[in-house]
Amino acid sequence: TRMINNGMPQHIVQKFLGHESPEMTSRYAHIFDETLKNEFTKFQEKLVTNNGDVLDLDEDNEVDDVELQWFKKNINAQVLPNGYCRLPVVAGGCPHANACLDCTHFCTSKQFLPQHEEQLERTEGLLAIAKDKQWQRQVETNSRVKERLEQI
Repeated sequence: TRMINNGMPQHIVQKFLGHESPEMTSRYAHIFDETLKNEFTKFQEKLVTNNGDVLDLDEDNEVDDVELQWFKKNINAQVLPNGYCRLPVVAGGCPHANACLDCTHFCTSKQFLPQHEEQLERTEGLLAIAKDKQWQRQVETNSRVKERLEQI
């Protein structure tokens, strides 16, 4: 456990301890919360909500433990084409048919920026057509989508 939590790769620990399989090493290697948090922080990019707020998992952040617990419970959260769904598993199924920029459970990162820029360009085109044809509902919907994409 100490070797794993100090960054030694599991296959090295396996060989050092003479385990025949990775599963045997896994039985003894317990990942500490601090190790999970540090590794996730190294891995993660800045995650941004649909309001443009950065989700921060820095050590000095009081929300940190809550965010870490969320991550641990939702480590298999759904990856979307343009971000991640943060809807807690215990909340049940998603009420949206697809990734919705208005959903408070949606977050994204810079790796999805090309998709957001492409969607913003398409949305601006749709918005121009809707304004030209005076389609009020489409203007309202696409204006909200445009605003969210600009915030991201």
